[in-house]
Amino acid sequence: MKRTLFLSTAFVLAMPAYAQSTAPIFAQQLVDKALAAHPELTVLALHVTPPAAADNIIIASNIGRIGKKADDDDLSVLNTGKPRIEMTKSGDLSVEVPMHDHGGQTIGVVGETFRYHAGDDKSKTVELAEQVRDELASQTPSLAKLFERAK
Repeated sequence: MKRTLFLSTAFVLAMPAYAQSTAPIFAQQLVDKALAAHPELTVLALHVTPPAAADNIIIASNIGRIGKKADDDDLSVLNTGKPRIEMTKSGDLSVEVPMHDHGGQTIGVVGETFRYHAGDDKSKTVELAEQVRDELASQTPSLAKLFERAK
């Protein structure tokens, strides 16, 4: 009986620590909020180089792939500051734009995919991608904040 009580107590005390350690990072919270606010988005991924890391990786997304290294296309957007647009295999429009913090510093790349229909104005989709990026920036005080556990 004492052993069961001890194990039960240990389990209850450990639960908050476990829940806290598995909470998503702030970046994932930003992705989730942006997707809820923009139903026209089908994919949203944040490509960032974590502090003290060498590689730019996906740190938050709605399609998994967390930790996937940036490819040459992602790095081109990061290095040039110019958006990249392409049609996906499913016929949607993928747009990558530089990601900024609240102060305007480039801290990564925002990869976004939007539903696309023949005849849609691609420049309007790029504007929408930049709007989503700017909304994310307004909520991102710093690179380090992206890696804090969400509350």
